[in-house]
This record gives sequence, structure tokens and C-alpha cells, in this order.
Amino acid sequence: MVDQGGFVAASIHLHLSQSAVSHAVKALEEALGAPLLLRGHRGGVTLTAAGIVALTEARLALTAVERMAAGVAEAAGSHRLNGTLRIGVVQSAAVHLLPGWLRQLRADHPGIAVTLHEGTDPEVMEWVRAGVVEVGVTSRTHANLTARAMRQDDYVVVVPDGHPLAGKSDIGLRELDGHRMLLSGGGCETLIQELLASAGSNPEIVCLVRDNVTLASMVAGGLGLTIMPELALPADSRGLNIITLRPSLRRTLHLLTKPQEAQGPMALAFVAAAKQGEHSIS
Repeated sequence: MVDQGGFVAASIHLHLSQSAVSHAVKALEEALGAPLLLRGHRGGVTLTAAGIVALTEARLALTAVERMAAGVAEAAGSHRLNGTLRIGVVQSAAVHLLPGWLRQLRADHPGIAVTLHEGTDPEVMEWVRAGVVEVGVTSRTHANLTARAMRQDDYVVVVPDGHPLAGKSDIGLRELDGHRMLLSGGGCETLIQELLASAGSNPEIVCLVRDNVTLASMVAGGLGLTIMPELALPADSRGLNIITLRPSLRRTLHLLTKPQEAQGPMALAFVAAAKQGEHSIS
């Protein structure tokens, strides 16, 4: 229900009637003695405080069942896993890293299906914490989660053709003062604003843009400059000038999971697949 976004989508996903899904939720609420969902006017649902607790415990129970199934399969001599793995991912990793990792996962465990949730860095981290996804790919970490560093890239300044800064090979944040700037809304905007402030730089922020493709297109259209991670750069960089940031600002992308004891076998299988071919990061 929560994963699908409402009763209609959940009934289609489960191959059940909407009435059957509704009765199942009602029966669960009666058994637990508390409402779990708030129904929206257009079929959407929102978890109550009790619903959040129930969902977290349900995720843990499913993870335990997965571990049991994997342990039994291993004892029986089978190492193939089956089921659905939920992955949260930031846009740049979804485009440039995830395809190779998923190819390896499919080669190792063809029975694992994947559901992707694309969001900002803070969103992905919170999804892992809440149990919405089993694995997150994000630059954010949290004290209660396990983080495995997988890939690093640098933030760069991107300006359009004809911009006064276009001829530079590297640039300091102070030099961006007074220029029109489009700010990425992917979760790194707070860090960038803090760095600009500490450098005494005050560019004119004209727009907050969440989608990287849209952001690059707006820069190419002459609406302003931006700062973005290298992995977020578009494959077609026509109209864009990429300038190295001085001093460099590096981003580390992590695989984020619950602590070891709470990880399911499919999450561990994905971590193992992702690690193949990736260089260690000191």
C-alpha cells in the first residue's frame, strides 16, 4: 500500500480487488487496535504514527523471513535468492553507477527483482532509516546506519558559452560573487550555500532546480551558472563549460543500509554485486 502510493495501485500490484485490499487493511487495524493509514481524497494514503511503527516492524519481519529463506537455501546447497529489493538512489548514481551494479546483481541472482525510488540525498537517507528501502545510494550518512564508500567525484562549476568565466580552467568560490546562479535541489544545496558564505561569496540565486538534466539545460540556455558533482554532468555537454573548483570539494557516494544484524540477504547480495569492479576508497 505505502510502496504503491494508494489502494488502487496496491490492488493492481497484488492482483486483488480494491475491496479485498481495503478489508485486509481494516482487519489489520482492528487486530492492532489503532488506525494505520489516513485515506486521501484522491486515493492516496498517509501513514499515521502507529502506521509508521507497524511498517518498520513489518519490514524487519520480512527481512527476518528473507534471512531464514536464504539460510535454508544455503543449507540445502542453493545460493540463489528470490524476491524484491527496494533501492533508494540519487539521480547521478542512478544514471552512471546503478546499471552496472544491477547487471552484476542479475548475473549473480536472477531471481531478485528491483524497485527503484529516486530522490535527493536527504530523502534517500531517510528512506533507509524508515525501512522504505533496504539499500540507499547517497552522499549522506547516519550514525545508526552502515555506510560503505563506493565512488568519489568532485564538484565543478558549470557556466554557459559566452559567460565571463567561461575561459577559466579553475576557479575559487569568491569569484562567483555577484553572478547569477542556479542552485541544485538534489540535497547538496545547503553545503554549497555554507561554502559560499564561508568564502564571502554572494552570487545571485535565481532558481532552485531539482532535476540534473533540467539544471544543465538551463545553464546551457544562459540563465546562470551552477555547481554540481561530476557524475551529475550530462553526456551531451554542448553549450557548457566545466571549470575545476579551487580548492577541490569532493563528494563520496555510499551504499547505506541498516546495521549488519538487520540486513536482509538480498541487500547483502546487492552490496556484494556493487563492490565488484569498484576500487577501494581510502
